[in-house]
Amino acid sequence: MSVNDLLLILPALATAFIICFAAMPAIIRVAEIKQLIDAPDHIRKFHGKMMPTLGGIGIFAAFIISFSVWGQASALASYPFFIAGLFMLFLVGVKDDLLLMDPLKKFVVQITAALVLVVGGGVVLTDFGGLFGLGEIPWLAGVVLSVFIMVAIVNSFNLIDGIDGLAGGIGVIVSGILGIWFWGAGFMSLALLSFTLSGALLGFLSFNMHPAKIFMGDTGAMAVGFILGFLALEFMTLNVALAGEAWHVANGHVFAVAILIVPVIDTLRVAVLRSLNGKSPFAADYNHTHHKLVETGMSHLFASFSLWIANFIIIGIAFGISYLEPNIQLALILATGLLILPSIRLVYYSRLRIALERSRKKASTAFDLH
Repeated sequence: MSVNDLLLILPALATAFIICFAAMPAIIRVAEIKQLIDAPDHIRKFHGKMMPTLGGIGIFAAFIISFSVWGQASALASYPFFIAGLFMLFLVGVKDDLLLMDPLKKFVVQITAALVLVVGGGVVLTDFGGLFGLGEIPWLAGVVLSVFIMVAIVNSFNLIDGIDGLAGGIGVIVSGILGIWFWGAGFMSLALLSFTLSGALLGFLSFNMHPAKIFMGDTGAMAVGFILGFLALEFMTLNVALAGEAWHVANGHVFAVAILIVPVIDTLRVAVLRSLNGKSPFAADYNHTHHKLVETGMSHLFASFSLWIANFIIIGIAFGISYLEPNIQLALILATGLLILPSIRLVYYSRLRIALERSRKKASTAFDLH
C-alpha cells in the first residue's frame, strides 16, 4: 500500500470512526429523553433491558460525511444512484425504528432502492463465471439477479442484528476484506467507500459490544446491508473483468458468498426451518444462529466473537479451495457454513467441561488440604 493511498484511506477511516464515536453518546441521550427505545420480546429482540435503537443514524452520518470528504465520489459513475437508494432505506429504517412499518411496504422500498442502483447505476451482474454451468446471461436476467442479491443481503444482514456486536463486527470483516481487494485491484474509490464503512462501524461497536448501550436498529442494518450489497456486486462484476490479472479471485462469486457466509447461512437456515414447520419464511422466531448460541448459556461476547472467527475461517477455506470447480466449491462452502452452529457449540461445551473439571480438582485439593 503506497503512502499516497494511506494518506486517503487512514483519514477516511479515522474520520468516520471519530464522527460515529462522538455522535453515539448524544444519540443515546436523546433516545432516552424522548423514550425512543426498544423493549425486548425474546423472539428477535434478545436484549435484557430497554435499549435505544437509533445507532444507524450515527453510522449513516459518519459514512456520508467521511466519504464525501475523502472518497473521490466523482470517480464512481454509480454513486448518485447508490446514494439515492441508500437514502431511501435510511428513511424507511428511521420510520420503522420510531413508528414501526408494514413489512410489505419495507420490502417494496427495498426492491425500489435496489432497482435505482442496479438499473440507474448500471451495477448489473451479467456473468455467472461458470457457476451453475452459466457464463454470460442477458442484461434483463442480470438486473433481476442483481436486485435479488441486493434485497437478500439487506434482509439477511438485518436478521443477524440480534445480539451485541454481531452485525457490526461482521460488517467490519466484510467491508475490510472487500476494501483490501478494491485497493489492490486499483479501484481506489470503492476501497475508500469500504474502509469508510469500516471506520463508522468500529465507532459504533465501541458502544454496541456487550453490554451494549445502543443498537443499530433497522436504520443501520438496512443501510449497512445496502452498502455491503453494493460492494459485493461491484466485487463480482469487476473481478470477472480482471481474469488473468494478479488480483483476480478464482470463482469470485463463491468467494463473495464466503465473505457473507454468516448472514447467508443464517437466512437459509431459518427459512428452511420455518418452511418445514409450516410457517412463513418471514415469520419472527427464535431460531437464528446467534439465538441458539446464546440459548446454550454463552455470553453475547463469546457468541459474536465465535461467529467472527468462523467467518474468517470460511473465507480462508474458500480462498484455499478456489482451484476447484465453482459448483463444488460452493457446495463445500455452504456445507461448512452449516457446521458453524454445531462447531461453536462443541467448542463451548468442551471449554465448559474443562472449566468444571478444573473447578472440581481445585475443590478436591482444597478439601484434602483440610
